[in-house]
Amino acid sequence: MNTSVVIVCLNGRDRIAMPLDALRSCDPAPGEIIVVDNGSTDGTGDFVRRNYPEAIVLRASRNLGFAGGNNLGIGRATGDIVVLLNDDTEPRANWLAPLLAEFRANPKTGVAGCLLLYPDNVTVQHCGGRIEPNGLTSHIAWGRKLRPGRDPGEARDVPYATGAALAIRREVIDDIGPLDARYWPIYFEEVDYCVRARRAGWNVRVVPRSIVVHHESQTTVAWSPGFLAKYHRNRWRFLLRTKGLRRAARAEWRWWRQHRPWNQLAPCAKAYAWAALSLLRRDAR
Repeated sequence: MNTSVVIVCLNGRDRIAMPLDALRSCDPAPGEIIVVDNGSTDGTGDFVRRNYPEAIVLRASRNLGFAGGNNLGIGRATGDIVVLLNDDTEPRANWLAPLLAEFRANPKTGVAGCLLLYPDNVTVQHCGGRIEPNGLTSHIAWGRKLRPGRDPGEARDVPYATGAALAIRREVIDDIGPLDARYWPIYFEEVDYCVRARRAGWNVRVVPRSIVVHHESQTTVAWSPGFLAKYHRNRWRFLLRTKGLRRAARAEWRWWRQHRPWNQLAPCAKAYAWAALSLLRRDAR
C-alpha cells in the first residue's frame, strides 16, 4: 500500500520540523509527504522547501481551516492510504506499519486512528473518541499511563478518532468525499467524517500500536475562550447535520444541571443562538 502523509501548517515554521524530522526516521517510509502552507505569513513554505526537499509544498493564499487545508492536500495525494498529521505531532519510527497492517487485514476498515501520547511519552491523550448525545466529545483512555514494554493492545472499533493523526482509505474518500470545509476554522470535522464513514458501511478503528506523540493545541490553546467558541459552535453545526436535536437538547439540559460549566456559558449561548438562526433560515427556505 502506498501512503501519502498530509500536514497542514498555519504559521508553523517553529514546529513543522517536528513531524518532518520524525517522518525521516520512519520505517516503512511514507510514499509522499505533502505540507499545506495554509495561508502562513511566517515563511513556513519556504522553510520546508529549503530544508525538506522530499516534501511537496502546497500554498493556500488564505487560511482554509483544518478541513479545507487537508482537502487541498488530499486532492494532491496519490496514496492508497492518506494520513492526516498535525504539525505538532511526532510519530514514532514504527507507527505506520500497524496502520497498514490493519488496512490490509480488514478491507472494511475505512478510517483508522492512532494512540496519541502527551510529550512525556507515557500518558495517553487519545485512544479513540466518544460522542455524547449532545455532541460533546471525549478521549478514550485519557490520562492513563503506558507501562514500559507492555503491548498497548489490539485494534478496535471506536465512534471516531482524532484528526491529529488519522489514516483514511482511498476508497472512503471516493465514496463519501473529503472533509466538510464548513467546519471552519477547526473542530468536529473529523467527528463528522467518521460518522459519515460509518453510515456508509465503513469501520472506524483505533490502532493502539501506532503511536504518535502530540504536543497539543499549538495554534489554539485548549479551554481558552477562543477554543470554547469554536468547539461549541461546530458542535452544534455537527448536531444540526446529524439530526436528533430533541435528544441532543435533553442531553444538553442534563449536562448543564449536572456539571454547571459556567465558564462555558458565553460560548454556549452564542452557539445556541447560531444554531437557532440556522434552523430559522432553513425553515424559511
